[in-house]
Amino acid sequence: MEIASSLSLLAKTQAFLRVSYSERMMDMNLEQLFSLYGRIYFVARYNQFKDSLMIQSRITKLLLMLMLCAGSGLVAADDHGDRASKLELDLVGLYNPLGISLAARSYFRNTYHHDDAPLWDGLYWQAGGQLATNPAYQRAGLHLEWMPIAVMQLRAQYDRYYFTGSNGTLLAFDSSDQAYGDNEIKARQGQEQSGYGNRYLANLTLRARLGNIILRNVSDVAKYEFPGAGPYYLEREYELLMASNDYIFSNQTYLLFEHNNGQGRTTWFGPYYDYVRVRETGLVRERLGLTVYQEHAKAIGMLQKPRWYLQSGVYLTERNRQDEFYLVLGIGGDLEF
Repeated sequence: MEIASSLSLLAKTQAFLRVSYSERMMDMNLEQLFSLYGRIYFVARYNQFKDSLMIQSRITKLLLMLMLCAGSGLVAADDHGDRASKLELDLVGLYNPLGISLAARSYFRNTYHHDDAPLWDGLYWQAGGQLATNPAYQRAGLHLEWMPIAVMQLRAQYDRYYFTGSNGTLLAFDSSDQAYGDNEIKARQGQEQSGYGNRYLANLTLRARLGNIILRNVSDVAKYEFPGAGPYYLEREYELLMASNDYIFSNQTYLLFEHNNGQGRTTWFGPYYDYVRVRETGLVRERLGLTVYQEHAKAIGMLQKPRWYLQSGVYLTERNRQDEFYLVLGIGGDLEF
């Protein structure tokens, strides 16, 4: 589909909303009202993002529009045998550092192999895109994922950033030895910069299962490109100083216990260890904590597989937050129309 025809379809959707709006609302049930408000919200968000993100690729522009217009039915999320298209939504809140983020991920997955042997069963490849927005930045990207064997997932991802120029984003530092804690960021409020950046990410996920015990290890290597001379910037996802062009290595190890209550509610819980290192600055962050993830089989309205998750623990190594407590709390689900 060409971009022009896609925008024409979007315009027709907007026209539909304007025609006899008040009369339509009187006859709508709760689910229809939810869908209608979803159309209005996501069309508005599209108009905002298309001007700010300046994504050059026609393919990426089309993907961005499809994801943000999911409420109007332009993205269908349904399963057909071994093929599935889904839209996942998550709202995440953080404490230390304090923050909030809304994320969306849309993908097509093709399960190309089944086998009686668990090691070779359920192999798939996946292609899709992702969005995230928070007070510090907006992010849009594409990804490819492949499971060549049941214990391994490989992922390649590209993200385009727009830094808003607030909340410490693109705050420049002359030296990687400078303090960059919450007090320092507040003292330099108004010195942030806005601009565009890139991230190129490679991911390796390994997992093993023994009964209801799951061992999972997630490793990322990412290259970040920040605009401007820097020479160092505060990266707000990991809260570490990075050079204008720099690499981050991160690794998370989980030991999880699975519990199913027999009524469609599954819970995973257990300890995890998180390690992050920046190549140029040499800064390290280590955290140890507990993670809880719960998923429900029963839908809530249009939201399929509703879930909530929590991570909390302490900073083992971090220049500004040594031995301090942190918390991550999220809710989400899948939209299927």
